Amino acid sequence: MTGPCARPLRSLLVDPSLFTAPYDAALTSGLVSAGVEPQWATRPQRQNDRQEIPAERVDPFFYRHVDEAMPLPGKLRIVAKGLSHVAGLCGLVARVILRKPDVVHFQWTVVPPVDGIAIAVIRLFRPVVLTVHDTVAFNGERISWFQNLGFDWPIRLADRLIVHTRTGKQTLIERGVPAAKIAVIPHGPLKLHVTPPTPEQVADRDPRWTFVLFGEIKPYKGLDLLVEALAQLPEPTRRKARLVVAGRPRMDMAPIEARIAELGLGDTIEIRGRRQSEEEMALLFAQADSFVFPYHQIDASGVYFLTKAFSKWMIASRVGIFAEDMREEVDGRLIPVGDVAALTDALAHAIETRPAGATPLASDSWSAIGHETRALYESTRHAREKGLSPSPRA
Repeated sequence: MTGPCARPLRSLLVDPSLFTAPYDAALTSGLVSAGVEPQWATRPQRQNDRQEIPAERVDPFFYRHVDEAMPLPGKLRIVAKGLSHVAGLCGLVARVILRKPDVVHFQWTVVPPVDGIAIAVIRLFRPVVLTVHDTVAFNGERISWFQNLGFDWPIRLADRLIVHTRTGKQTLIERGVPAAKIAVIPHGPLKLHVTPPTPEQVADRDPRWTFVLFGEIKPYKGLDLLVEALAQLPEPTRRKARLVVAGRPRMDMAPIEARIAELGLGDTIEIRGRRQSEEEMALLFAQADSFVFPYHQIDASGVYFLTKAFSKWMIASRVGIFAEDMREEVDGRLIPVGDVAALTDALAHAIETRPAGATPLASDSWSAIGHETRALYESTRHAREKGLSPSPRA
């Protein structure tokens, strides 16, 4: 029961590093509309961070002293943050015992072997739900062996799991997770906090067809493929286009930059290698003619749900949410994963025909997502009370 008479249900949600603050904030609004009282366990806000989640719903105790400390040498900082994560998990367990939330909902497991221990302890007191945003560990990017170790352990320990796509559910089933344990709850739309300018308001608009690859620059996002595909375009076609890569680098950019120089693409590719302000994002999205997602791997993408509202032509790998949500040759073009030739053809088609993106279909509302999530919380609690919760080894 989730109507006006339903009693408030208290959830403690966990995103220690604030990996997905815009998603967290939108989910919070949906949960509140469903009669859930969400409280978040996170790190403190950093300088220039936007307060996405309402401050009164945040307990920022993870990494507090590490974030406030002066910059430390690389290896020492990793050790300090690891120890701080353990301390944060101890604080989380203590808060669960003292505050007795109805359910604990992990959004991310930062260090799966350690987080798994915390989940096992918390399950002694309260049911645990885990959202598996990425069914492949960190989307296959290179991370520490300790983060990779035991990636599936928290998945097996949690009482229930949430994924955002049918493909994600099937991936977990193929790894031995019972289908009944997994709920598919969609990712909702995201939006900017500023009003983007209209095309008529954009001064000095570049006449070339503008492709945009937006978001943190990580290996799985396929920038390497995009560089090679642009190089394979006939020169007259390439002169009509440009690519703007905008986001904070989370990988070594030197090899990419060297390859761009080697291929003579310096006038075609612009890299804005830093976090973009909301105002910069709004201007960039207004200037964009096409968003590109040549990803090697993905389940759901916050960038996709942010940019789809702009009704621009999209080019994306046939994987995860792109394959499930995009209407081929209506919203854009889907290409096989890792296929540089197909990506080159898709880029050339967009440059020469200048297709207009379609008005997107309505995404699932955050209110509906909040009600679905509450229903999952309730069923998890009831199963737990009746002793029907899946075994941690399931």
